[in-house]
Amino acid sequence: MKVTYDFDLYHENGYINVPGIAARPTWLKVLIGARQVGKTYGVLKYYLDTKEPFILLRRTTEELKFIGSNSALDPFKKFEPEYHTMLSADGGSYTIIDYDDNGRIPGSERGIALSLPQISHIRGFDGSRFKAIVFDEAVPEKSVRVLKSEGDALLNAYTTINGNRELEGKPPITLWLLCNTNNINSRILESLNLIDDILYMRSKGIEYMEKNGVSIFQGASKKIVEQRKNTALARQISDTSEFAGMAFDNSWSYDESPLIKVKSLKGFTPVCSWDDTMYIWEDDTGIYICTAPHRVERYKGDGFSTSQFVASYLWLKRWYAEGLICFSNLKLLALFKRLFEIDY
Repeated sequence: MKVTYDFDLYHENGYINVPGIAARPTWLKVLIGARQVGKTYGVLKYYLDTKEPFILLRRTTEELKFIGSNSALDPFKKFEPEYHTMLSADGGSYTIIDYDDNGRIPGSERGIALSLPQISHIRGFDGSRFKAIVFDEAVPEKSVRVLKSEGDALLNAYTTINGNRELEGKPPITLWLLCNTNNINSRILESLNLIDDILYMRSKGIEYMEKNGVSIFQGASKKIVEQRKNTALARQISDTSEFAGMAFDNSWSYDESPLIKVKSLKGFTPVCSWDDTMYIWEDDTGIYICTAPHRVERYKGDGFSTSQFVASYLWLKRWYAEGLICFSNLKLLALFKRLFEIDY
């Protein structure tokens, strides 16, 4: 694990130093930041500047159509007049092209834009010419419906696009995850084993970390954030609101939640456990889920045992809705919600 770095995390204007992070020898680059500190803008401009072909990835086909069918919502519109680049409909997907007064410039293709579901239907796709995948809005906000298989879909998409390049002695394709959400309950983050590291960084106040070929940036540019706190909306809303925490302070939903508590187990009795990870205890006030082990009714983490666990303890979902369950940490809360398919 490396938490020191020899480059500036921010430009002088306060925006994220994307070229600096791009130059790091890591294949996965996770940018978690307050709103409008230069995540999407910085990464897209980096690939426009370097002319390296890339794939712009969105979670759903609906999202992709939304930004591709209206020129005002095209993410490349913001780069005019320096660049005249746009999404051009090409079958069910979009090609990223340059254009002039006469229309599309032949041979100007910079990459393609796809959705996760579209990649799942592709067979024999040759992604060898692409240098990067830019997954924008990779972690949805709490109000957005999440697909159960979203994490696996990303892993399959990466495997498809990456192909055999590593077996041929070439570096893996770079994957950027761009997140400006407060929802730690993410199947994307969980599938890539990122939640522990993200929570560790939060607890230690670390803005940037490298581990196992992964870069995680979790900062909030003080210069930009202070400017945004002086906007009309920021002056109106409460500094303690969940939105303010995400938009300005880069905090996760439930960071200060009453669902998260550290309790003594005195007076508690064991109920069951799942996968030697989640231990469920009960007392007169309700359920406490933590990592303190016991050996009562243990369920493995495989598919069959997990189904048995959920079916046998479905009443826990009702108790959660009634506010009778608390957790020792955010990771257990996210795990519980995933197992019982809770999206609120």
